[in-house]
Amino acid sequence: MASKPPEQVTLADLTTKDDLKNLVTHDQLKQELALTRQEFKQELGSAVNLLMGELGKQAARQEEMGRVLARLVAKSEGVTQ
Repeated sequence: MASKPPEQVTLADLTTKDDLKNLVTHDQLKQELALTRQEFKQELGSAVNLLMGELGKQAARQEEMGRVLARLVAKSEGVTQ
């Protein structure tokens, strides 16, 4: 077979029939991408829920610390017994 100039070389020149059989179609790629997006959204949703839960715990701890501090200040000023 005579050599072709690089600009005329096609995928068929570089592969075997078996290689071409293993190529994915546009629809297969689109379907795989949709599944990946769905998995990403689920993982992102889980991460956001986890972060929101941690922020809620932190807010509750800060609120409790505020109540304790208020009681200590009140005791130190003689407001309560």
